[in-house]
Amino acid sequence: MLALISCALSIGLLLLLMPFYNQLLGYSLTVSWNSAPIWLFLFGVILIVGVLAGSYPAIFMSAFSPIQALKGKLKLGKGGSIFRQGLVVLQFSISVMLIIGTIVIVNQMHYIKSKSLGYDKEQTLVIKIDNNDIYDHRKAFKDELQNSGAVSSVSLMSGEPGGFYDVHAFDAEGQQSVFKSRTEFADFEYVKTLGLKVIAGRDFSPEFATDTTNSVLINRTCAKDLGFSPQQAIGKWIKNRGRDDKKRNVVGVVEDFNYLSLKENMDALVIAPNDDRRVIVIKLKPGNIPASVAAVKNIYTKVAPVYPFEYTFLDQKFDTTYKTDIRQQTMLTIFSGLAIFIACLGLFGLASFTATKRTKEIGVRKVLGSSVQNILILISKDLLKPVLLATVIAMPIGYYCMNKWLQTFAYKTPLHWWIFVLAAFLTFVIALVTISFQSLKAALMNPVKSLRSE
Repeated sequence: MLALISCALSIGLLLLLMPFYNQLLGYSLTVSWNSAPIWLFLFGVILIVGVLAGSYPAIFMSAFSPIQALKGKLKLGKGGSIFRQGLVVLQFSISVMLIIGTIVIVNQMHYIKSKSLGYDKEQTLVIKIDNNDIYDHRKAFKDELQNSGAVSSVSLMSGEPGGFYDVHAFDAEGQQSVFKSRTEFADFEYVKTLGLKVIAGRDFSPEFATDTTNSVLINRTCAKDLGFSPQQAIGKWIKNRGRDDKKRNVVGVVEDFNYLSLKENMDALVIAPNDDRRVIVIKLKPGNIPASVAAVKNIYTKVAPVYPFEYTFLDQKFDTTYKTDIRQQTMLTIFSGLAIFIACLGLFGLASFTATKRTKEIGVRKVLGSSVQNILILISKDLLKPVLLATVIAMPIGYYCMNKWLQTFAYKTPLHWWIFVLAAFLTFVIALVTISFQSLKAALMNPVKSLRSE
């Protein structure tokens, strides 16, 4: 009967929560209620759970001696205590592991979000060059934006940070074999718009007529991979085997910035002014951002009136790049709450059983002078033992699993000791709150009522 009621409630919860769950997953799940396997599964769950849940007390109670039971001398031994406590240990082990996982993921996401990426992503719009109108009029669009009072800088490029970066083959000075590097094809405002730092040499400049065809910028890692310091790299030549028919000189070296996901190590980057424009990055002036966006939209409508004005903010790349990890964090938090709740139900049942089983013992202790505090400690101490064991079991497993997860990031926060202390503390607080009601109820019971049958 309990399994049947639970099944009906679960179907109701499923129908209620499915829209939220689909939103969390990012795609839609449906249940085929016309499918026979669904109903066979539900019937099987009711039958199996009902039989398993009912068989234990049935077997346990059928072993009682009727004479002893009718005389009120039934003694509950320790035969089932290991099984009961084992279930509590299992439940809380899962809970502790989920708590550790949640804390680690939240900590890692906070670390990534607060980490300096080496470029200025604030108040920066990204517009894709995805139609002929904006592509054909990209230079006019850029000029109008720069002449408007709402924009600080505009750059046309092949990929914004977190976007598209091809790997190209290069011939380079001092290299005997082909040198492979990520590439960025951008105009002269690239460094200014992203707020990059030039650590050696200079930026592209219209004052140098040869920069368009003869110059490149590289990042610090690229200079290092080529075997040079940033200063030594200035003046060295490099040639893109697929794009250039002659060598280009390195005119500047920029500080490394995380143009890739933080799951990837810093890679060499060559920035060249070759004509390959896929996105427009617009740095807005501080102030009224909605008004600035509206001004950009008006200019866009002039050059591409047929196409809708679509844009993203560069700082929103975090949510896109780490969408899966953020989703894991949310789901783990939800399932941690569910696991803790289920574990607390098991502990609450064990506390109720223990309090009932030791009613007379508690009465005798109170008659002999034990205080409510002493009895509380006595009961809580025994009930917290399986929680302590669960914590000891779960911590190394949690460490192993989350260490594996962190290995997917090139930049990661360490597994601090306080994460495990916090998980243990939260578990013990939750467990203590769960058992305190039954423990206090047993400790405050009038010993006359518990001993009057003797």
